[in-house]
Amino acid sequence: MQSESSIREAASELDEALEAGDLDRVVACFAEDCSVELLGVRLDGHAGVRRWLDWVFAHVERLEFSPRVITVNGDVFIEEFGVSGTLASGHRLESQWAEVLTYRDDLVTSLRLYFNPIGFAPALGVVGRAVGPAAVRLARRGLEPFEPIRYPE
Repeated sequence: MQSESSIREAASELDEALEAGDLDRVVACFAEDCSVELLGVRLDGHAGVRRWLDWVFAHVERLEFSPRVITVNGDVFIEEFGVSGTLASGHRLESQWAEVLTYRDDLVTSLRLYFNPIGFAPALGVVGRAVGPAAVRLARRGLEPFEPIRYPE
């Protein structure tokens, strides 16, 4: 098991790389057999990380993270954080997110992101009553093809 300080340093490096928009540096934070989960989608390996990053930076020009709550338990890093930035449309993004990361040898093996896609709806051109379902469909654009996460019934 890794030390809490080692995991916190690795998580900080990932945040700094994302804020800098340095895709290669971000990918280097992940193990080759990693997975990224968001919006009911699972992306695997370094190719999956790159698809996730392509999706992020297709919608967002600049990101800033503001940690709110951080917990480390064993190899698991859990964080609630604020995200602010500028969307590709020029709109300002202000949103609350949460993430669960699992580490092995200071590399991310699993990243699960939780956020409300409705916060992105105006930037995606969705307004009115269709915001909920349409926001999820539109937010997933760029992640295709993907394997939906299958939850036990």
